[in-house]
Amino acid sequence: MERLRPLLVLSARTLFGVLIGGTFGFFGVGIGWVSFVFFGARSGDTLLLLFITGAALGTTIGVFLAWMNLDGNSAVRVIATSALFLLVAVGGSWGGYRYGSVQDVPCCATADVTPITYIVMGAVLATSVVALILNVSRRALPFLNR
Repeated sequence: MERLRPLLVLSARTLFGVLIGGTFGFFGVGIGWVSFVFFGARSGDTLLLLFITGAALGTTIGVFLAWMNLDGNSAVRVIATSALFLLVAVGGSWGGYRYGSVQDVPCCATADVTPITYIVMGAVLATSVVALILNVSRRALPFLNR
């Protein structure tokens, strides 16, 4: 059982990161939509930027909470990890949007999943994968634990 413990911990953290990150990502999209309406913006590009930013911020917070270690973290490590997660979440959101926006064929069919869902899914997937890789590398390479 002791040999399975690290695998179970990584699996549980990944699952919680996907669930919490996805939930917070959709909350971030909602906050982006409210900001778009409240500030009276009119451009579709502004709406897209607010969707991507909101999804990235929400996903970053959710995945960071799932992967956070409560002991032995320096301020530099917390800030660097947060910044890395945010950059990866923005890239994942953009990639999810680019993938989801071409799923709708104008002449024949519409997609069942909206591009907003792909924005959040891209952010969650990218950030969770990077968090998993970062945690596994910290466990495998002891000099990264300083």
